[in-house]
Amino acid sequence: MITHSPFSSRQILVAAILLGTTLTSAPLAAQQLLWSDEFDEGVAPNPEVWSYDLGANGWGNQELQEYTDDLENARVENGNLVITARETVPGTSAAAFSSARLRTQDKVMFKYGTIEARIKVPNIARGLWPAFWTLGNNFSEVGWPNCGELDILEMGWRDAVSDGNANRWVSSAAHWEDANRYAYFGRTYDPSLIESFDFYEDYHTFKMNWTPNTITTYLDDREIWTMDISPGSCNDCEELHQPHFMILNLAVGGTFTGLMTPGEITAPLPGEMMVDYVRIYDNGFTELSGPGVDADPSIIGPAHSGSWYNSDQSGHGFSAEFGMNGDTPYAVIYWYIYDDAGDPIFFIGQGEPVGNRVEVTFYSPVGMVYGEFDPSTVPSPLDVAGTGVFEFSDRDNATFSYTPSQFSETTWGHTTPVENLPLIKLFGIDAEKSFPLPTPTE
Repeated sequence: MITHSPFSSRQILVAAILLGTTLTSAPLAAQQLLWSDEFDEGVAPNPEVWSYDLGANGWGNQELQEYTDDLENARVENGNLVITARETVPGTSAAAFSSARLRTQDKVMFKYGTIEARIKVPNIARGLWPAFWTLGNNFSEVGWPNCGELDILEMGWRDAVSDGNANRWVSSAAHWEDANRYAYFGRTYDPSLIESFDFYEDYHTFKMNWTPNTITTYLDDREIWTMDISPGSCNDCEELHQPHFMILNLAVGGTFTGLMTPGEITAPLPGEMMVDYVRIYDNGFTELSGPGVDADPSIIGPAHSGSWYNSDQSGHGFSAEFGMNGDTPYAVIYWYIYDDAGDPIFFIGQGEPVGNRVEVTFYSPVGMVYGEFDPSTVPSPLDVAGTGVFEFSDRDNATFSYTPSQFSETTWGHTTPVENLPLIKLFGIDAEKSFPLPTPTE
């Protein structure tokens, strides 16, 4: 595939001369953020990313809730996706409870990668079953378990419920088909391994690192389990080597909890599962697909390139160029500014974007003061002019912060830091919304 780079040949040459670097292949960033939903906009989940499962059919587990797409069951509020399980009004539903189950099927899929969510679960004691998990994207064609399933977070397991430990035990597992039989690998309940805290007291991170050889799940960066899925160890688990989609849901009752009737549900209701974010990072093998991959406009890509400025600061602005340095996303940013005498100068910066943020080190190419370029006068190494941070809310709005260096203070009279200066894009270029994904490591 031919990919577009927003860097012109002249800009690459000038940047290479001034920064003393060549734009060649660089080591793969092991945990580059590739995609996220931060749940910062709107009142409902982004329809470009999330679809709803609907109905009260028990969902294969004799669950007691009806899944809906109502805001009272799934809404975006205060930077969270809030999934709420509640009792229904008698006569208004086919079930005694309502809740929500959201999925990214056919919208955001991934094969391998590090997937993480920061979640605050409700008090689940006797009845609630929160989950963050994946299914193979061919689920609609081949069914379960032939599609494969990876559970990153499940709570409410029946043995923990019966022991009074439901709020202190987290499960995770893998499910697949092996020689026409159901196969399972996961964490077995052990009362000696319960946590010392109740999960509903705070947010926790639930993560899975999935490579061609292993699947590892984590709680707050502490390993829960690892499964060897390499060909020599797992001969019939192709379901665990194909694109999956994500699911977030809050079920009520069912076989997992061991509570099969509404009268057995004593968990406080309404119960809210609060999801701060869902993120997918590159681990060297990650393959993303689906139209929702480009749905988050804050994640930096080539389309963020352009001329940026603050309308209250005449003659002062930035030319931001986002492209690829080998396999690594890269930024070259020119800052047109003034010294303390009011004479125009410019800085040039470089850095690697991560998510919606890029931190650049600015250099002061003295040989280009007042628009005259004499390569023989450019010092080597260049003098560092300070550190700048750009944070983007979308492809047309950002903020800029700057900490001047001692050199910049002495030479140019820049003594005052800049904090969160609003910027807007004056004009941009026609470029891809996202960086090309790294070539998976064999």
